[in-house]
Amino acid sequence: MKQRILSVILAVIALGAAFFGANYWRAHYLAGVTVVSLPVPKSDIPPYTLLDASLFTQGDFSTDLAGKGYALSVNDLVGKISAGTLPNGQPVSLRQAIPPAEFRLADPSLEVVAIPLDPLSGVGGQVRIGERVNLYRFEMPPVPEDQTQPRLIPMAEVIYVATVPVVAVLGADGQAAMQPFTASTPQAQGQQQQQPAVLKMLLVAAPPETMQVILQAIAMSQLQDELLWVTLATPEPAQDELMTGQMR
Repeated sequence: MKQRILSVILAVIALGAAFFGANYWRAHYLAGVTVVSLPVPKSDIPPYTLLDASLFTQGDFSTDLAGKGYALSVNDLVGKISAGTLPNGQPVSLRQAIPPAEFRLADPSLEVVAIPLDPLSGVGGQVRIGERVNLYRFEMPPVPEDQTQPRLIPMAEVIYVATVPVVAVLGADGQAAMQPFTASTPQAQGQQQQQPAVLKMLLVAAPPETMQVILQAIAMSQLQDELLWVTLATPEPAQDELMTGQMR
């Protein structure tokens, strides 16, 4: 009798252990299979924000979201710019996190400004995106009112403003102005019958402190008797070539 009772007790214990083990395995196995950890904003992130890791935490979501265009790691978001509001606690669509080069015309650390020019003062319109240009002011000194001698043309003072990269070359309506190319290229052959847009605006990028000087030069060219002129900057030598030249 005692042997029978002991067998029943052992059977109940074994059954309970099996049930507990099955549930424990099921909970942990399914958690690993059906749940994925995705980066989510700690709070709403407004548009045009440069994203970094401190803005995000991790949240658990169904694995159905994996491969559906959402960021799987915070590394997928760092260094990008939010193209819209990224809601708190929600997975981030990669369509809403855009690399700076695709979202704006220049690096996030640089400001961009449009300089009004015509082809004469803008290297004849032969300026391409990616080139570096020098900006100069032509300042005319005042002519004395009591000048009794034959009128002399005062010498303009040429003032260097900045050297900046070109990020866009535009016409009067903001359309892209035709970039220079040779007549033998396929691009030229395909555009021979098209009327090119004439250079009217040159978009350049610069750090904020340099941009202040550029804006002053633009204002003086628009409001005072000054000219703003552009030249192509000389290419910068490679560092190894520069060192070789110093050793000679």
